[in-house]
Amino acid sequence: MRDSVQLGRVAGVRVGLNWSLLIVAVLLGIGLAGSSLPSNAPGYDSWAYGVAGSLTAIAFLAAILAHELGHAVVARRQGLAVDGITLWALGGMTRIEGEAPSPAGELRISGIGPLVSLVLGLGLGGLGLALGALGWSPLVAAGLAWLGAINLILAVFNLLPGAPLDGGRLLHAALWKHHGDRLRATETVSRAGWILGLTMVAVGFVGFAFAGFGGLWLAVVGWFLMTASRAEQSQARLRHGLEGLRAADLMTPDPVRGPGWLTVQSFLDDYVFAPHPAAFPIDAWSGGVSGVVTVKQLKSVPPALRGVRRALDVAWPLARVPIVRPEQPAIEVAALMAQWPSRRALVMDDDRLLGIISPADLASRHAADLHDDPRRRGPATDLVRRGSQNPT
Repeated sequence: MRDSVQLGRVAGVRVGLNWSLLIVAVLLGIGLAGSSLPSNAPGYDSWAYGVAGSLTAIAFLAAILAHELGHAVVARRQGLAVDGITLWALGGMTRIEGEAPSPAGELRISGIGPLVSLVLGLGLGGLGLALGALGWSPLVAAGLAWLGAINLILAVFNLLPGAPLDGGRLLHAALWKHHGDRLRATETVSRAGWILGLTMVAVGFVGFAFAGFGGLWLAVVGWFLMTASRAEQSQARLRHGLEGLRAADLMTPDPVRGPGWLTVQSFLDDYVFAPHPAAFPIDAWSGGVSGVVTVKQLKSVPPALRGVRRALDVAWPLARVPIVRPEQPAIEVAALMAQWPSRRALVMDDDRLLGIISPADLASRHAADLHDDPRRRGPATDLVRRGSQNPT
């Protein structure tokens, strides 16, 4: 999930939001102003409900951010790097580099988010009830009571035992400690997350048939859980296959290189013939490597322009291709490749090109690992950074 707007840093963590969140925030504010707040605090002007609904919706987003910041702060104390937090339509995602070093560490990282939501829920809800009992500003009391209730719901929902929810990660920590096998624990909680998501999709469609769009939202969240749990399972399998390997173990050595100054048509004629690699390092006129061009990029050029445009005009420049050392751990390399749009890495020793690593190289390593252990067969995907994902 990519950021559409950067909000800055909070507690040293970069925070952004995706455009989808803006739609949800507007709908939430309208719903609060038009229904929830008037029914619980009648007698105010419409503008007052509009202001209160908007502020309550913003406060809810701040509560989600607090939940994610809890994950980020504890993860950093466990020695993990945190790339940032993204708020989006289904909640928040904390991008944590790597995995917890131990079950106890994962327990702390995963448990802090629901604990933050629980504390906020009890505190805000209690304050709202107290203000309501005292008769002080029923509109404010209603907004606080709603915030308290929704944070308690968020805490409980995230404790459901399935990946990628916090409850799934807590279960993962317990199974990891019990069996001593991280991958086995991941397989179990991923299946649990898929079953949980499927159940929510089914219930959501039944609810949609009888009660309207509320059920459809539940189905969307369930679909997200099913997709995310499968992706997490595949990523864990790939990480397992890369353990103990280096970049030199993954790379295609001495890859075929082509001159970047050739026209696209000349490059296709002289270098792209069966069998051929999916990507080529390209040479600069002055010497050295200037980037990487894929066959897909070359063939995307309209035929009428292939005799005019050069290969380097459509290639990924070297500044947008990760450069790794031959001794660099394969897991780090895979994580870097997932972050860069080129999806390839060049293995270099100073200025000397040693090899290239593609998604196919990662998949073949994954397949080799599964061949050794047939119990661990499944689809291979690019490794992405672990994210604490919390649908609301």
